Amino acid sequence: MPGAANAGRSGAVLGLAAVGLALMAASFFAPMWWVSLTAPNYPEHMYPDGVRIVLHWDRVANGCGVQQREREEIAEEEPLDCVEEMNVINHYIGMHPIERGARLELAAAPWLFLGFGALVIAGLFYAGPLWWLLWLPAIALPLGFLVDFSGWLYWFGHNLNEWAAFTVKPFMPTVLGEGKVAQFSTYSYPHYGFALSVAASACLALALLRRRKELEVSQAAPAALRQARA
Repeated sequence: MPGAANAGRSGAVLGLAAVGLALMAASFFAPMWWVSLTAPNYPEHMYPDGVRIVLHWDRVANGCGVQQREREEIAEEEPLDCVEEMNVINHYIGMHPIERGARLELAAAPWLFLGFGALVIAGLFYAGPLWWLLWLPAIALPLGFLVDFSGWLYWFGHNLNEWAAFTVKPFMPTVLGEGKVAQFSTYSYPHYGFALSVAASACLALALLRRRKELEVSQAAPAALRQARA
């Protein structure tokens, strides 16, 4: 019979946990979400994806490439900074700059990932009471991202400055899908990093369930043996 130290750490558990941790690490370096604004003054041939920003776990990145301009019959390309352009739009309707949001979360993200990964590894060796709690932070990462993202959108939409050039009532920006703010159409959708994060959570959740079952079997075996001897 395997010893208690090895209980619940079969090849299936170790494999699922390893894949889950690898996917979780990959999601950290991948774009998680993108948000785009379109308006008549941002023509499609110059902004094919609109004014687009991309959210990572540790930063907000420019989601635009280059802009094609025609000047005096000469085609020129100039780089776009859609984070700055989004800030200009936000200023127009009284919203705070993007960098005001989630500063603590963005700075802490690398350490949280390392910590949550370490907890999963510790949970492979610890089999005492409430061992499964060690796995929950890593499993809940995509949900945590959505909750934090939604909370900051609410804050941005409900803390408008009075000096805005265009006055709008407090509102909840679109978390998922398409919406409308003043003259701007908004788009908000997950990027492939979010899929990686969900897949990581699924693998870790399966590993947790498998380990729990194996622990129950290993802990029930000695009791059954004692009853048989009695």
